[in-house]
Amino acid sequence: MKNKNSFYPYLLTLPAILFLMLVSLYPTLYSFYLSMTRSKQGITEFVGLRNYEVILRSSDFRQSLQLTIIFTVFYVFLTVAIAYILALMLNRGLRLTGIYMTIIFLPWVLSEITSGVVWRWMFYQDYGILQNLIGPILGGKAIITTNWGAMAIVITATTWRSISFAMLLLLAGLQTVPREIYEAASIDGSGGWSTFWRITWPLVRPTTIVTIVFITIQAINGVGMVLAITEGGPGRATEILGVHMYREAMEFFNFGYAAALSVVLLIINIILAAFYLRSMQQESALAS
Repeated sequence: MKNKNSFYPYLLTLPAILFLMLVSLYPTLYSFYLSMTRSKQGITEFVGLRNYEVILRSSDFRQSLQLTIIFTVFYVFLTVAIAYILALMLNRGLRLTGIYMTIIFLPWVLSEITSGVVWRWMFYQDYGILQNLIGPILGGKAIITTNWGAMAIVITATTWRSISFAMLLLLAGLQTVPREIYEAASIDGSGGWSTFWRITWPLVRPTTIVTIVFITIQAINGVGMVLAITEGGPGRATEILGVHMYREAMEFFNFGYAAALSVVLLIINIILAAFYLRSMQQESALAS
């Protein structure tokens, strides 16, 4: 009877485990298999690691990787910095906080495609609102048609949409800090920056690490906003790795190569997850 009871919880969770394996494990394994094949004239052949060799030699992959690094660095820095400022402001108990929260969360409620199309419209040559405001400063040239301008628009739009998510995580971390600590620091004469670096930052650092990792994973796997705004253009100026993989699969029907790119992205995500777990272990060790 005791043995039956010990297996009962596993039986209850078995349907959920099978479902997760169906929707996540099977596609992952199939992607590994697909990355070792090549389709030519409707015939699929096994090519081993040839797709990965092509990736390592591909200048398009190296360019996409460089663009991904540039996009990720600016996007993560701006998102976390602005989200931190907003979270600190809201944590102080401003009036009309509910209205501010609603305004901040509106971009997150919108889908990536909807948000991207709106940003694209704002930079159209003839009737774009922001284009008409900024264009004269740059000689009337369409900003979205320049390499640096397209990347700046993509970074700005993606940051605008992700601020609310990062702010929510950071605000949750800030609200776990006891008010008594701030009151004691104020009595001791601690100022704003001193209080932040000596009290707030050490206590909220684990939440900050989680936020940075989540935002970084979003940046590396991001596709929707870039496709909706620039479609990876002009040329290949905004073709980050996720967009590069999408175009190889959906435009050029190079599914084996695209699957190999997805495996590369999976490896990058695993590295980020390992970094996150190690950081959490270090924080737990310090706390104990």
